[in-house]
Amino acid sequence: MNKSQLKGYLFRFTIVHTIIYIITGLLFQNYLNYDPQFTSSVLYNNFRDVNSLIIRFAPIFQIIRGVFIGLIIYPVYGSIIDSKYSWLKLFILLWGLTLIGAVAATPGSIEGFIYTKIPFIEHLISLPEVTLQTFLFSILFIYWDKKVIKRKKEISDKVDKESE
Repeated sequence: MNKSQLKGYLFRFTIVHTIIYIITGLLFQNYLNYDPQFTSSVLYNNFRDVNSLIIRFAPIFQIIRGVFIGLIIYPVYGSIIDSKYSWLKLFILLWGLTLIGAVAATPGSIEGFIYTKIPFIEHLISLPEVTLQTFLFSILFIYWDKKVIKRKKEISDKVDKESE
């Protein structure tokens, strides 16, 4: 992948990541009613108030996070995108690293189950959001990326035919 392709990949990865983050965040904020949870649950004792300024800017930080995650996934990108069930492989990789491979004791992670006193049910509360977010991201990103790859191949094939 050349520099231009890498930029396109990171752009698509970041855009899809940020949009899916915002959509699932809003959906679950309303569905799970985050406001009372943030003020009453043991799980959120160290969380900022949902109306704080930095929380309002969270989507902007996701742009930076999307670029970093895209760069981290990049070394295995070729083996994922070229496979039959690429969206599923990306989903399993991201979901596994998020929940099973987490090194911090975050809610819903293996480390969180082991090292925190958070009730088991509260660990389960975060799983639907993380799972849906990762699932939607994987499907949309792979769909968009495969369309781009297909379009570039068609253009390349057309140029090759014209040069013959």
